[in-house]
Amino acid sequence: MRAGPQTAMTTSPAPEPQRTTHRRRAHAGAWAVHLFTLSGFLWALLAMLALLDGRIGWMWLWLGIAALIDGVDGFLARKARVKEIAPWFDGTVVDIVVDYLTWTFIPVLFMLMHLPLGPKPVAIGLAVLILVSSMFCYANENWKSTDYYFIGFPAAWNVIAVMLYVLALPASLTIAAVLVFVVLTLVPTHYTHPFRVERFMALNIISVLVWMGATAWMVAIYPARPVWLLAAFWISGGWFAATCILRDIRGRRAEQR
Repeated sequence: MRAGPQTAMTTSPAPEPQRTTHRRRAHAGAWAVHLFTLSGFLWALLAMLALLDGRIGWMWLWLGIAALIDGVDGFLARKARVKEIAPWFDGTVVDIVVDYLTWTFIPVLFMLMHLPLGPKPVAIGLAVLILVSSMFCYANENWKSTDYYFIGFPAAWNVIAVMLYVLALPASLTIAAVLVFVVLTLVPTHYTHPFRVERFMALNIISVLVWMGATAWMVAIYPARPVWLLAAFWISGGWFAATCILRDIRGRRAEQR
């Protein structure tokens, strides 16, 4: 018996030119993300030059741009599937090098040059402590929890440096703050990643943007500190700190059950 005409629809593979176009677009997207991350070296260089020239406001502007890029490049990398498309080029290594420069190394130089850290030997000792302790963040394989909180203070010395700068604390409190955060780098407390932690994500992102805006304004008008600007600074920063503390409390309660 002869078979009748085939009525089932079959899906044929996409034509080769179409597949080639898709591959090219995917590679272009992946490398665009890598270039976005690599631009961090430009902002790091501009920040370093501004620091050496004494243009503090410009230094913080370039570091702020680098921080914003660092906040979103991971999301873009996942969307562009960079590890799948260009597996031989490790964007994570690039990200770590840029972060060490812009979140730690340049801020530490700023602290040495512009913050009251005591006599020069003490100041250099504190700088070395910061640089070395920060590696326990960058070289830590377990630096994030399963819900994307940082475990241990995430070497955000740009944040600490600019806070100490705009608040103009005396040497004793500045040194104490540095020592506290050096120790917290090694303590398994939790710190919110505003672009990865799902709990309160919208509020977390808003609080970070408000804090950055208030801080940038205070840098621009330094040493003036209007009350309303300080209120925005402390309320937004306080919310962010509260989310970190809340995560630690929830974690301890879960362990006790």
